[in-house]
Formats: sequence, structure tokens, C-alpha cells
Amino acid sequence: MKVKRFFRKVWNFIKRNTYALAVSACVVLVLALITITAVNVAGSGGGQQPVIDPNQPTVPSGSDAVIEFASPVEDPVILKGYADDHLLEDKTSEFWQTHQGIDYKASEGTKVYAVYDGEVESVENSTMDGIVITIKHSNNLVSVYRCLGKEALVSQGDKVTKGQEIGTVSSNLTEKADGPHLHFELYESGKLVDPTGYFEGGK
Repeated sequence: MKVKRFFRKVWNFIKRNTYALAVSACVVLVLALITITAVNVAGSGGGQQPVIDPNQPTVPSGSDAVIEFASPVEDPVILKGYADDHLLEDKTSEFWQTHQGIDYKASEGTKVYAVYDGEVESVENSTMDGIVITIKHSNNLVSVYRCLGKEALVSQGDKVTKGQEIGTVSSNLTEKADGPHLHFELYESGKLVDPTGYFEGGK
């Protein structure tokens, strides 16, 4: 009799609380599914993408080759580094501003070299920047060399190789107070970027 009474109470409880019990069962099921999914994701590495170091040379997709630049001048000494997130003093204008390139200290007439294989996109004579040579490379990279002397050693359309002499250092009006130097810029997919990571040794 006691057993029958017990089961009758249980049955009555279930009938009175059918909705609440159904909701509780659904919640437990959902929590179980979430836990199983989380465990599976964690076991597969969390689906995280590898962290890309911006200071490492670029590897073109579908290729094992690494784009590694040669120095544009011998025994490079950086006069002013790349700075797009902080201000540097411009001695010529006496203003503090960003500097989206690298200035290499060099004496007048120092040889300037192509940093990588490519094709000369343009050779311009700028009143403010002297001779400006622009070279297209693979992987959507474009290098720009400013503050060159009057005699460019390449012409538009020429194919150049890494380390090939393209001109010589001179002074310019834009950064006159810094004296003779090479102003080097790098564009990636049309946007100015920090060239530092592309040079040998990441320097």
C-alpha cells in the first residue's frame, strides 16, 4: 500500500507540474548541447587564426618565397623612421607630424638601389622632392625613392632587379634641414605601410 501511495503521489506531482518539468528538461538539454559543442571546439584549437607578425616578411599566397628587401643604400643609417601613430619633429617646417616613410642618412651622390625585383612605374622630377622613382613589385607592393639627384639611371617601363642601382642621393626642399638623404616609402595595395618588416632581418 505504501508503495502504491508513493507512486500515486509522484504521478499526481507530474500531472500538476507537467509544463515546468518540460521546460526544465529543455533547459538541461540545451545546456548539455552547449557544453558538448564547447568541448569539441576547444579540442580542435578553438578555430583560432594564426597570429600574423607585421614585422615579418610577407609570403605571397600560393608560394614558398618570402619577399625580403635589400637595403636601398649601402651601410644604411636611419635618419628618421616610419611613424604613422605618433609625431616626429620636422626640422624644415618646425612642425611635429607623422612620417610615412624611412629617411636614410647619406652623403650627396650615394648610390641608391632597387629594394626588390620589379618594373619602373614612373620617374618624375619634383621641385620639392628632386627625382622621384616609383617601382612596382609583386604582391601588390610599390616602392618609392625620393630625394634623388638629377640623373636617374632607369626609365619608365624598365625591368629592375633587387640591388640594381637606380640613382643617387641628393637634397630636397621638402626636408631640406635634414641634409642629403634618401626618403623611402612603401605602398601595399595602394596604402602607405611601414617598410621595416620587409628588410633583411626585419631591420
